[in-house]
Amino acid sequence: MKPFRQRSKSLLALSSTALAIPGIASGDAPPPQTTLSYKFSNYNEDDMSRSQVPFGSLERYDIDVHQFRLLTPVGRDYSLQIDANHENMSGASPWFTTAGTNGSPIINMSGASGITDERSELAVGVRYYLSDGSIGGAVGYSEENDYRATYFSFSGQKTINEGMTTVSVGISHSADDIFPTDAAIFNRVRNADKQSSSAVISISQIINQRSTFQLAGSLTEQSGFLSDPYKFRDVRPDNKTQIALSGAYRYFVVNADAALHTDYRYYHDDFGVSSHTLSVAWHQNLGNRWQLVPNLRYYSQSAADFYTNIDDFLKPLTEFQSSDYRLSAYGAFSGGASIVASINDWTATLTAERYVADHKHSAYAVTQPGAALVSYTRVSLGFDFTF
Repeated sequence: MKPFRQRSKSLLALSSTALAIPGIASGDAPPPQTTLSYKFSNYNEDDMSRSQVPFGSLERYDIDVHQFRLLTPVGRDYSLQIDANHENMSGASPWFTTAGTNGSPIINMSGASGITDERSELAVGVRYYLSDGSIGGAVGYSEENDYRATYFSFSGQKTINEGMTTVSVGISHSADDIFPTDAAIFNRVRNADKQSSSAVISISQIINQRSTFQLAGSLTEQSGFLSDPYKFRDVRPDNKTQIALSGAYRYFVVNADAALHTDYRYYHDDFGVSSHTLSVAWHQNLGNRWQLVPNLRYYSQSAADFYTNIDDFLKPLTEFQSSDYRLSAYGAFSGGASIVASINDWTATLTAERYVADHKHSAYAVTQPGAALVSYTRVSLGFDFTF
């Protein structure tokens, strides 16, 4: 059998078709070149229907996102990564629900003129590379009109089994401050805080020259103010435990010069929400410069224990309740495609995605159909320059 360092050359097909899994892809050496990246995305939610919203605005969120990244080697054993993001948001969201004449939910939106907001984020990370692994850390800060978050993370990975197996671990923590801008007008919470800590472990395995897989598990603990301050009647527990288990498989099809990506994720939290996510993508090389990547995804979740699709304003505030559609039982299909063009030191990626959610798509039992489930369209255009 040839040594892995020689055999790994035939694994270039994995990375050239975006096959490599996190943990395998990062390698044991700093990036050989500096890469500057920029991506613009537009996220646009479908308008509500007049049958759901008898009065007021039907418009939902329209968000423009600008993302910048610098990834560069520093000396022989380090790399530096800087991420900067900026978002502009406008639109409206569900405020509370009442019962219509037929008993179905009537949605009251958050103001006739909608909401405008901006968010800026900056994160800096450093990684040190060893002969058989790497360790790194990052710090970040995010701020918008009514929310601040400060976070940090540490991670490490080690390759074993002659480079065929990679074990990765990571921890992160975020401290968030919440201060609604219209608290005095609507008698909302004036100021609150939230803490979130996560730990993740993953094992990535190269099966052969054409295939890899990864298994990962994560645990997240949240505490503090977990309710939505912009809902008229939203009371949630002040602690939440989340677990997630995921698997990913990559297979390179030599005759087609393409790669199949399949991913599955199971999630559960003690709000009572469980979910399944299954996604499939096909990375098709078109010559040496082009790549086409169609993809499909299915998602389904159960409802939180305290979800209701019609707010009960007579219920004591000591009892948990939320009409947030994100806590209802529903299913969602999404599909899209990316076109990637690589010319010399430049790479351009154009992506379009369509997402449709409906309680009829749920794999779980639905006793109270979610009001105001979101469907959206998202498009993005990104550029990478390597030098």
